[in-house]
Amino acid sequence: MNALEIDRLTKRYSNFTLGEVSFCLPEGTIMGFIGENGAGKSTVINLITGAVKKDSGTIKIYGKNTEEMNKSDWEEIGTVIAECGFPSELRLQDVNSILKSIYKNWDESKFFYYTDRFSLNKKGRIKDYSSGMKMKLEIAIAFSHGAKILILDEATNGLDPSARLEILDMLMDFIQDERCAVLISSHIISDLEKICDYITFIHGGKILFSEEKDKLLEKYVVINADEKQIEELDKPAIVAMERTKWSTKAMVLKDMIPQGFETEKTNIEEIMLYHIKRGAK
Repeated sequence: MNALEIDRLTKRYSNFTLGEVSFCLPEGTIMGFIGENGAGKSTVINLITGAVKKDSGTIKIYGKNTEEMNKSDWEEIGTVIAECGFPSELRLQDVNSILKSIYKNWDESKFFYYTDRFSLNKKGRIKDYSSGMKMKLEIAIAFSHGAKILILDEATNGLDPSARLEILDMLMDFIQDERCAVLISSHIISDLEKICDYITFIHGGKILFSEEKDKLLEKYVVINADEKQIEELDKPAIVAMERTKWSTKAMVLKDMIPQGFETEKTNIEEIMLYHIKRGAK
């Protein structure tokens, strides 16, 4: 079963259009949601969580259309966004008291377990927290109300490498329950490559690919070639090229390379950048 299904989702603004976005997130998996600033990642996440109203298309969470979801259904979604939404004067105990009255499945002991694990100051006010500490607070909340699907928008921003690794490990533990799933956007593509089962790439408001990570890494390779070698390639095989004075570096479809070419393995960030380069032609 899919934890999340998005079909032909659209949203129009005066200066941006999200155009018929479609992808699925299976249960028991983590999907990395990648793209440049302004590509539409946060717009999609805001539409999923109901923070923004869609123009058209459907969003289903565990098979139920979001327009038909009740309060209990929404509580199964844990959301982490870049900005902390709590008043700056609050302390952790205040946050706990508020959320205990909102979430039916709020787990106070779990909340304070995570805030202790993240070394968040119980006596300090949110206004005294760094951006990284505020993000850890959001993550602690997301893990403390019985969510089955986590939606994280730049959740590792502002965290040092050790803290990022800890969050990634927590996400891996979370999906050991095969009913659970994670959608996470990040500019730190290397983090996503470590933990994600699927990668979805949005560019200019459109999905360019949504595939299993391992298949993506197997699908493309990079070659360094001269012009004569480039001419030997079928044009559909070439994703994009970078020309220098001495040679050409190109990303190509592995299955379409003639014998005799030396190839290099690629990574998710490189695949994304070459697709952006192709779109900029």
